[in-house]
Amino acid sequence: MTKNIWAGLIALVLVITCGVLEVVLLSKSYERLAADCDEIIVKCEQESLTVAEYNKFRDKWVDLREKSEILLPHLDVYEINLRFAEGQAYAEQKDYEQLKAQMSVVRELLDYVPHLMKPSLKHIV
Repeated sequence: MTKNIWAGLIALVLVITCGVLEVVLLSKSYERLAADCDEIIVKCEQESLTVAEYNKFRDKWVDLREKSEILLPHLDVYEINLRFAEGQAYAEQKDYEQLKAQMSVVRELLDYVPHLMKPSLKHIV
């Protein structure tokens, strides 16, 4: 009986540790992408953003999205996807004003979404 209790406790500690590490690592990834988004917004203001730069930024999002879809509500991740898709068209048309608007929303979502991973009473109730 004691072995079963210890095995259960060890399994619980491992699961909690993996969960905490995953939240911390994903949060840091969102922070890095948010910093990249700030650079994209500045380039929109300067009207110097190229399609290649936008695509590189979007590829970073796709990589992060693949990692975060397990933990995050799909509607929030989907909203960021929509903004990137709209932004793609604006980048190709060099419509920097509209692209900046889309990236401003993406920036806000990159700040908002990671807190959804962190367990809190607000999220439960």
